[in-house]
Amino acid sequence: MPTLTNTRYESFAQARAKGARLDDAYEDAGFVLNKGHPSRLARRPEVAQRIAELRVQRNEAEDVSPHKVIATLLRMAKAGEASENASLLKEARLALLDASRLHGAMADARRLDQADIADEFGNLAKAAAGRAVE
Repeated sequence: MPTLTNTRYESFAQARAKGARLDDAYEDAGFVLNKGHPSRLARRPEVAQRIAELRVQRNEAEDVSPHKVIATLLRMAKAGEASENASLLKEARLALLDASRLHGAMADARRLDQADIADEFGNLAKAAAGRAVE
């Protein structure tokens, strides 16, 4: 569903999809708060459908992990390599390069996380040893 033609309805739907309270979304969209009006607007079929669509898009965006991105890049590379089209072959090589870079960045992040954990553990062990001596 495309964006709603009424900009205030669209603003309301965007705010609700992001988790705003009903009254807050209604006021932020430029409406004057009146009892029952926010819930009535939220129940309008086109608004309710738009809110649901935006929430699905938001959930899909949150579900993207680096592993999924790498898998997608590798599928693209495989498809491009199977083609005889030079342009697709170039895109396949770029996808492989992107996948490799992302994999390397993930490995670096893991190493940093492990180093931080080790440092924290060392600090806790020193603090515990210092308390034991006292």
